[in-house]
Amino acid sequence: MATLLAESFSVLVREQPEAHVRMCAHLDGLAVAVMVDEEHFAAGFSLRSARVRPVTGHEPARVITRRCTLLEILDDRQSLTEAILADAVQVVGPLDTLLRLHEGLSLYVQGAVRCHGFAFLLRRLRESCVLGA
Repeated sequence: MATLLAESFSVLVREQPEAHVRMCAHLDGLAVAVMVDEEHFAAGFSLRSARVRPVTGHEPARVITRRCTLLEILDDRQSLTEAILADAVQVVGPLDTLLRLHEGLSLYVQGAVRCHGFAFLLRRLRESCVLGA
């Protein structure tokens, strides 16, 4: 998942640079620890870049989920809100940080849906869910 996320940031900056700039500007200085299945990594943001990196333990927010849950959300089989309420996605952090992350996620998705390269990344996520099931 860390590799897919890093590649998605590269696709976004290449195919929708304005969306990437908006997302990064909104998330500037923020980092989030992510656990997807057994994989642990962090996403960190500066004014003009989004990077996947190792977890330092100093990230103000944490997200825990499974690959297949992400696919269910992307396929609109459940909403992000439904997944959170069902504890299929756990988000922990100060409210102001979580609100910034939610808005940053919205900006990311708005750019992603306009990127042709995301179809390949989504296909790889699907394959990883089938193999991991």
